[in-house]
Amino acid sequence: MLKTGQIIKDLRKKQDVTQEKLADYLNISYQAISKWENGTALPDITLIPKIANFFGVTADELLGLKGAEDNEELKEYERQYRENNRNGRMLDNIKLSREVLEKYPRHYQWMLNLAYPLIQYNDTDEHRRFGKEHGFLEEAIKICETILEDCTTDSIRHSAIQILCYSYPFVGKRELAIEMAYEMPEMALSKEALLFHALEGEKKINCAQENLMSLIDMSAGLIVALSSLMKDELTLSERVSFIKTANTLYKLILESDENSLFFNCRLTLNYTWLARLYAQLGEAEKVIQNLLLAEKTARAYDENDDLGEQKYQSPLVNRCTWNPKTTGKNFEASNLELLKKALNEDVFNAIQNEKEIIDLKKRLEKI
Repeated sequence: MLKTGQIIKDLRKKQDVTQEKLADYLNISYQAISKWENGTALPDITLIPKIANFFGVTADELLGLKGAEDNEELKEYERQYRENNRNGRMLDNIKLSREVLEKYPRHYQWMLNLAYPLIQYNDTDEHRRFGKEHGFLEEAIKICETILEDCTTDSIRHSAIQILCYSYPFVGKRELAIEMAYEMPEMALSKEALLFHALEGEKKINCAQENLMSLIDMSAGLIVALSSLMKDELTLSERVSFIKTANTLYKLILESDENSLFFNCRLTLNYTWLARLYAQLGEAEKVIQNLLLAEKTARAYDENDDLGEQKYQSPLVNRCTWNPKTTGKNFEASNLELLKKALNEDVFNAIQNEKEIIDLKKRLEKI
């Protein structure tokens, strides 16, 4: 117990919490907290659970009863979580996170670690049905609402708000999602934008390149999304143009990279969508051309899956790297397996007997 005052002080400083703010939460005077931190008094035992909840730690941690051993255990849990995430094993991470929270209740980061796979387990109709039957979305919302009630760490609170903004529209709370989104900083006030102005030298260049990569990816993703959102007012040819524009954005910054590393997964999806649209236009040659491009980018992505950190070569982004061992996904299948599944869609019935498609299917059968 003698360590408790110092632990409270360290947690308060780390989370940028004033004595007054903690005192208000506990409904006591800030002088009482000052006495704890100075070692002249100890908190009432009935306050320990509430203080622990406030800082997102266990009561044992607050009392100084758990230390290095728990840290090592949590590190091993984090390693398992990253490995599951890399391989798209969402259900395994849901189970793992629940186990961790049994041992470390109100551990806010692990609460987020549970909420994310709960909303990400949606890559197939079967997964969406399973998630709906087991109330995954509602559970994620409840977790994030609890975080916002108790957690004082801005980065964790912002992640909880992100999940709620994604999730609220699906449970009839779209207006609340909009309200929460408006309360968040605009792009010009984001961490990435402000760091660019604060840094100098090589770090400034790194920041600029990473921001460029993020903005290009976001822009390309929005263009592809618009091709679907506006489908009632766009012709098929215009929708094709939208997706080709998105692909051009990637190629503009990756002109020196034969292998587009992470962005190969984006390109695979885009080429597959182009093939679908060309199929509706009755342009068989372009359907086949884009399916073969989808195979090329899918194979390039999948073959890098077990490599370590990879560096981009284009001068615009030559400080940027991609490490497939730390990148997550919300599906267990490889990109080639997803392409194999897409080939069975009705939209491609007219080209099933073409030699290039027969050969493509044979290659995909080997995966």
